Amino acid sequence: MCFYVIIINMKKKNMKNSKNTSKNVNNIKSVILKKKSIVKKKPVVKAIKVVKKEVKKEVKKTIKKEVKKNTQNKKTSKTSKPFQTSRSSKTREFIIKGKNPSATSVLEGFFEGPIKLKLWKIFALNKEKEFTLKDISRLTKTKIDTISTHVRDFMKKGIIQAEKKNINNLQNKDVNIYYKMSQEFPLLQEITKLILTAIPRSSEDVLSHISGLERLKTVILSGFFTSEQGISSHGYSATQSPIDMLLIFEKTPNNVSSVISDLEHKLGRDLTYAALDENDFKYRHSIGDKLIRDVLDFDHIIAMDKLSFFR
Repeated sequence: MCFYVIIINMKKKNMKNSKNTSKNVNNIKSVILKKKSIVKKKPVVKAIKVVKKEVKKEVKKTIKKEVKKNTQNKKTSKTSKPFQTSRSSKTREFIIKGKNPSATSVLEGFFEGPIKLKLWKIFALNKEKEFTLKDISRLTKTKIDTISTHVRDFMKKGIIQAEKKNINNLQNKDVNIYYKMSQEFPLLQEITKLILTAIPRSSEDVLSHISGLERLKTVILSGFFTSEQGISSHGYSATQSPIDMLLIFEKTPNNVSSVISDLEHKLGRDLTYAALDENDFKYRHSIGDKLIRDVLDFDHIIAMDKLSFFR
């Protein structure tokens, strides 16, 4: 009986020891697994920390941007009032007294500037005449570089046409480009009439522009000044006077050409005129000179007559 009891106790002790050893083994395994998991989780944790830092930076940047936008909106709201969309709000109306515009200023706005208005005067009032860039710069009193750009624009729009011509002189054998009004341009007659109403073509306007001429006695306007379409013949014609203006002086001054060139600049065209002394005119009239006879036979306007010759 004792022997069996000892064996049973030994078995119980062995069972306890095996249980303890198994527990210890399990504990050791769990510790090892925990360490492995910690080792595996370390790089993941680092990555999460980096991402958190970047997110914090981006959040700070967005907050700063929003703060700046809010400050800018506050500044603009102080300067400009918000648009009212309520039904009770009314639009403000103002009454402004503007200046009385002149005819030239109205035409400058209509023809997109003073230089283009000058070009329109040149080509519309000289429909059959050809011009070089030098001629246009002389009539407009502007530089060729500035004129050339506007001339190109006129050609693109079909207002004018260009043609190359050879000049076979003894001194020059150059090729010049001549510009001319396009006869097929629409509303050309209406535009010409509009320009004629705004240029100084009346006798009062002409006298005011040539008031700088001294010892002037008589002014007779014809040709361009009496034509409804502003056309002058620039030569002897069966229906029109050969000149646009006849000036009679007590004694012809030296500044006639400069004063007439200023008037040409205002009109946008060349003028044919005759400047005579009083004695010369009376002699030509007495012998029936063709120039004087053609001026007086066709349409003419006596703008000034201090000689009392035409009363």
